[in-house]
Amino acid sequence: MNAAPAVDGREVVRLLLEGGQEAWDRFARDYRRVVFKAVHSSARRFRATQADVEDAVGQVFVELLQDHGRVLRSFRGTSAFTTWLSVIAYRVASREFVRRLRAREVDAAKPPPSSRPADFDVLEHLSKLPEQDRRALVLFHIEEASYKEIASRLGLPLNQVGMVLLRAREKLAAVLAKTGR
Repeated sequence: MNAAPAVDGREVVRLLLEGGQEAWDRFARDYRRVVFKAVHSSARRFRATQADVEDAVGQVFVELLQDHGRVLRSFRGTSAFTTWLSVIAYRVASREFVRRLRAREVDAAKPPPSSRPADFDVLEHLSKLPEQDRRALVLFHIEEASYKEIASRLGLPLNQVGMVLLRAREKLAAVLAKTGR
């Protein structure tokens, strides 16, 4: 089994901060499994892809290196180093998966360029949508309002605006499909 060595965490941090590339290579080799396990735990929650998992693992190591080891310096030795590292990895991965999920929602909400009907078709059929959907689409696509502005004007939580827009676009697409456009 390739378990992480039982070493005092403060010593691991000291060696990393003072040891240069060799110390980081050894750390990555010795603790990669701990990081992978924590990232996989988060990945199940977000239904992340294998590529997302690999990117999140890389992000964990990047964050450990950033700002001259700022995250590493936060280790105080009140828990096992592997426990602390697992928590850090889980938090970084969760944040990364949320970021990617939001980006995918935004991309999914955009209709493919080739399937966009003419503007007059869209405007003609907007009246067939429920008021909130129509208002959300007009605010975003015509008035170019931000998600924050849309949330405020429609009385929605900010984190629901993307989904409202996505569903409104789907409803409009269905209306347009029924008319053969």
